[in-house]
Amino acid sequence: MQKVISFGSSPVSGLMPALLASSGAGRVVDLPELVVAPAVTYHQHRACSALVRRMYAWRGYRTSPPRQLIEDPNHATLGAWMDGELVATLTASRDSAAGLLADNLYAEELAVLRKPSRVISEVTRLAVDTDCHDPEILKSLFRSSYQYARAVFGVTDVVIEVNPRHASYYRREFGFSQIGTVRTCPRVDAPAVLLHRPLGNLHF
Repeated sequence: MQKVISFGSSPVSGLMPALLASSGAGRVVDLPELVVAPAVTYHQHRACSALVRRMYAWRGYRTSPPRQLIEDPNHATLGAWMDGELVATLTASRDSAAGLLADNLYAEELAVLRKPSRVISEVTRLAVDTDCHDPEILKSLFRSSYQYARAVFGVTDVVIEVNPRHASYYRREFGFSQIGTVRTCPRVDAPAVLLHRPLGNLHF
C-alpha cells in the first residue's frame, strides 16, 4: 500500500488555490496512507496544540500558548495524519513586522539574513508522536512545509531553533547549517541553536 502526501484531500478541504496550483497535490511518494496538510479547523488546531504540549512535556520542555490565529495569513500549522490520526505537527511563520520568535535570542543573526530579496520562514512547535518510529514521517512533514512556505508565503529561507543535541541530525537530513551559538530558549527552558536553510533546493 502506498502513502500519499496531499494538501487538498482529507482531513483538510478548502485550501487556498495558490497552494493547490503549485504544490503537486496528490503526488504519490514512498510512504502508505500519510496525509500532510495545513490545519484549518478549530479541532485540527486543537489536536496539533495538544500533541505539542504532550511531546514537550515528555521531553521536559516548557510550552507557551501559540500566538497564531487560525486566520493569521503569516502563520500556518501543518499536521501529518496517519490513517486519520495526528502523528506530527509543526508551525511555519512568515517574517513580518511582528518579527519571528527567534528574534528573542538571535536578532543579530536574523538581521544578516533579512534582505529585500529574501522572505524568511520560521519553523516552531515541532512535535512527533513517540509511538511513530518511521523517520520518513518527519521528512515528509518538512518537505511539505517547504513546499507550502514557497507556494503560499513566497519563502526563500527557513530558520529553526533546535536543541544542540539534535543539530547534527537537522544538518545531515534537512540541509540546515548552524548560524547561531548555544543559548537558553526561555519559551521551552532548554538550550537552543539557530539553524538556517535556503530553499533553492528541496531535495533531501
